[in-house]
Amino acid sequence: MADFDFSEVTQLAADLGDVAAETVNNLGPALEFTSFRIKQGAARKVSSRRHFGQAAAAIDYELNGFSGFGAAVVQAEIGYDKHRPAGELGNLVEFGAPGSPNALSPGSELVSTLHEEEADFVRGIERAIADAHRGAGL
Repeated sequence: MADFDFSEVTQLAADLGDVAAETVNNLGPALEFTSFRIKQGAARKVSSRRHFGQAAAAIDYELNGFSGFGAAVVQAEIGYDKHRPAGELGNLVEFGAPGSPNALSPGSELVSTLHEEEADFVRGIERAIADAHRGAGL
């Protein structure tokens, strides 16, 4: 039986492992930047609403992460902080109250701003991955 040299394959596997770990490290800043932009954009839109402008100050985001058991998760929650003044109005502002007597229309400011920032977020993710590849020498 012939002997095969798998050292290059083994090194590539190790490098790809480094890429995965570094990608997770790079995703945090990309996610935070986009979350901040969504917060700002949605707050700007909500502040122009006649009856709900004060709810803009309650828009915030929170980053969460977990790493363990061979997996890593980075996520952001963007929305109305119910503990801030006017934060409890967030559901009415975003989703409206279509079945109510005054038929309040949904504003969808958070959702529309999320869609506006989507392309920039994708570019940030691509950059994070490219930086991780460069850092691993690939």
